Amino acid sequence: MSKASKPLNGEDKAAILLFALGPEVAAPLVQNMDDATMSRLARRMADLGKVESDVLQKVLDEYMELHDSDDPMMHSSSKDVMALLHLAVDEDRANRILTDVNKPKKITVWQKLSRLKPEMIVSYIEAEHPQTIALILGNVDTSVASQVISLLPEDMQMSVVMRMSKIESVPQELVRDIEETLEKELSESTGNTGISFDGMVSVVEILKTLDKSVSKPILERLEEKDEELFSQVDKLLLVFEDLLELEMRDIQTILKHVSSDDLVRALKGASEDLAESFFSNMSQRAAEIMREDMQVMGPLKLADVEDAQQTILRAVRKLDEDGSISLGGGDDMV
Repeated sequence: MSKASKPLNGEDKAAILLFALGPEVAAPLVQNMDDATMSRLARRMADLGKVESDVLQKVLDEYMELHDSDDPMMHSSSKDVMALLHLAVDEDRANRILTDVNKPKKITVWQKLSRLKPEMIVSYIEAEHPQTIALILGNVDTSVASQVISLLPEDMQMSVVMRMSKIESVPQELVRDIEETLEKELSESTGNTGISFDGMVSVVEILKTLDKSVSKPILERLEEKDEELFSQVDKLLLVFEDLLELEMRDIQTILKHVSSDDLVRALKGASEDLAESFFSNMSQRAAEIMREDMQVMGPLKLADVEDAQQTILRAVRKLDEDGSISLGGGDDMV
């Protein structure tokens, strides 16, 4: 994941710093940490992947007056985490922490919702009170929430928006109740294929972690055997917001292979972070023109936005197959 695409939080910076220092130097710094803190940092280190030199420099500038790195790019993996932990703490504690780091990442109900088509989300929530809808949409990706709002009845749209704007703090008990209800509905929902949404998400997450040489034949056989199921899985494997995780150089490559018209329409339904990821990899003038085009264009039909996004995703998949960019999968991460 490119750390230049979005702001770094404290744990990101700490993980990058520890990785840059190396196991021998970093070990004394983490010896007195509690297990929970060490687990979080270990997971962040394992998730770093490629660390661009400019990102590394920005982090080091906060801690050191002068630091020169001759490496144009570094790569952190689970091996670095293991080396650090075994030097810093006793073997039992290191193994306990590594076991925690190795646990599959839990996908929240909000992440599941964000991967659904807006029409499906509407079918789940349209019967709820506007306040409940506001709470739900306040927890999913903004690009998804905006599309869902556009599909709600007009008399409900304003009510939901007004309630969203007034939300300051929500009792945890209420949030948990909503999460449990949504989890239950999602786990029980099935499409024509008979597979539950939870099952679908599990399949997708497994396929994402497999090496491409393994996942590609599986998907090809799935397409031959059950085209409808393949279509559902394929759409979840790569959604437009996933492009936020790409390296800067991959975004730049994509920009060379997609039309400006498609990109303008696609970004109309994207999050601000993703739009900025594309703008920051253009010339200043090109970015200004595209922003102006998006403003002048005005509201678009949801179908037009989705068509443009799918067009770009098809180009992205082809670039990935050609080896021009990397969508990830099959690395040595934890």
